[in-house]
Amino acid sequence: MVQNFRTYVLAGMSVLMFMPSGLFAQMTFKKVELRTNYGRAEEGKKGKLIVDGNSIRFVHDKNERDEYFSIPSKTVTDLFYSRVSGRRIKTAIFLTGPLGLFLKGKKHYMTLSFNDGGDIIGAVEFKLDKKNYRGVLRAIEQVAGVELVFDQEGIKDEKETVASRSGGASNDAILGISSDPAGAEIEIDGAFAGSTPRSKRLKPGEYKVKITKSGYKSWERKIKIAAQEEIPLMAELERK
Repeated sequence: MVQNFRTYVLAGMSVLMFMPSGLFAQMTFKKVELRTNYGRAEEGKKGKLIVDGNSIRFVHDKNERDEYFSIPSKTVTDLFYSRVSGRRIKTAIFLTGPLGLFLKGKKHYMTLSFNDGGDIIGAVEFKLDKKNYRGVLRAIEQVAGVELVFDQEGIKDEKETVASRSGGASNDAILGISSDPAGAEIEIDGAFAGSTPRSKRLKPGEYKVKITKSGYKSWERKIKIAAQEEIPLMAELERK
């Protein structure tokens, strides 16, 4: 259990990056709100997310034994983040049957899609707290073995958009982001986009990239990318 996950991650990033998912320490995140009906919980239910190498559990905020639902970590197929709620899931299938989703709002939102090849098929959306959303995304990336996808267009325009994990349109550009030292946090137009090194698929346009790491000065650049362009971006970080 962690009171300040951000501090923990910055201190132990190298350990987490190479720890097998089965040995991943249990992490508990407070102030999580469910934005879809699922399991025993209805939309708007607030609680905790407990993440470990075996499962991602949504539980009562005061009694962790009161579990609303549990998703096996290795069944997660899609980890999606946006500051605009409402990823449109046209054919999300839950244990209780088909359900289409289109939720309104802003802040920090995460959608998990999952499929075990059998009965456990569906998607759920959470609203995350501003103090721990990065930790949640990192932890699930680690245990599920999937790469974070984020709705960059939605973040720039602050409008509801549809994001796809199909690989993007043919005119998308690819930004390869790395840093020295590695393991730094990436922000693109103010939105968390993972840690270095990482490749990001973006729509053509202008973006502000910020790289931060504890103990180092922040690094910022504005870049303009064209359709189908591949650009390497290397941040040499200076100690404070």
